[in-house]
Amino acid sequence: MMNKGLTIGVFSPSWSVVAEAPEAAARAEKYMVSQGFHIKRGKLWGKADAYRTGTPKERAAEFNALLYDPMVDILMASTGGQVTNGMLPYVDYEYFANNPKPVVGMSDVTALLMALYAKTNNPVYYGSNFVTSYARLSPYRDIALKSLCDVLSFEGSYEYAFPEFYSDEVIEWWSQELTEEKQLPNKIITLSGGKAKGRLIGGNLYTLSIMWGTPFMPQIRQGDILFIEDTEVWAGNLESHLAKLKICGVFDTISGLIIGKCRKYQDGGTGKKYYEFIYDYLDKTDIPMLAECDFSHCAPMLTIPIGFTAELDADAQTIKLLR
Repeated sequence: MMNKGLTIGVFSPSWSVVAEAPEAAARAEKYMVSQGFHIKRGKLWGKADAYRTGTPKERAAEFNALLYDPMVDILMASTGGQVTNGMLPYVDYEYFANNPKPVVGMSDVTALLMALYAKTNNPVYYGSNFVTSYARLSPYRDIALKSLCDVLSFEGSYEYAFPEFYSDEVIEWWSQELTEEKQLPNKIITLSGGKAKGRLIGGNLYTLSIMWGTPFMPQIRQGDILFIEDTEVWAGNLESHLAKLKICGVFDTISGLIIGKCRKYQDGGTGKKYYEFIYDYLDKTDIPMLAECDFSHCAPMLTIPIGFTAELDADAQTIKLLR
């Protein structure tokens, strides 16, 4: 288990969730302190510049300052949003290359994770956002935290244990008082069987699609295992994002596909679930595909590392990390 005396530096690369939902931010901070962590608030904690926390340069400066801080052990996004990609030209990749720290986040934070990995080859972690994971109620926040700690600290190999229940509720953090959460039965789906072993790469599908073709996107290698997820997406947009990756040859290159849950998916009259649409659109059955996995906007959010080697067994519905 990871040492819980570590300091987490919280940066805000996009949406100003702390300013708009201070009670939720305080609840997350209180929970993490109760678990033994120290919290270092970034300079944009509680700041708001309309739809974002600051200019691209200000957001990068906040991230860089936490990266430079010798007392900060882990960097974690407060939440995602829409504009994390704007800060990418101003991040200090050279410093991160030589002084790596775990960087954790999800959703729109995919842009930063991809850039850090592309520029340095240092692993990064698609996992908890500070507010939207740890302002939730137990057991979901407990499961998310355990997953983060396990993935950051395992030796040798680590096999995921998927939770018994999950919640697909969209929380209105700025107005909703959270007193209870859904407990929906969890079921992992095998779309096509088989085994694969390869480098893990992926994140939020929408963000991946806008990152493709930029110098901040890692090259997909032959045999990679891709993981994708999204939230509240409409079928037409989903097809557009998939088409971008397909045109770029991604699905002809990977050896396996892991699909996360998609909460509040809008099927556009197709009658197909999110993962069914992806499976049918790809028209590809020669690689293992596992769907409804808990690397998603649903709760709990399990942590999955970008750049690690993994073994995917779609028949056994297992994912094993190798260090």
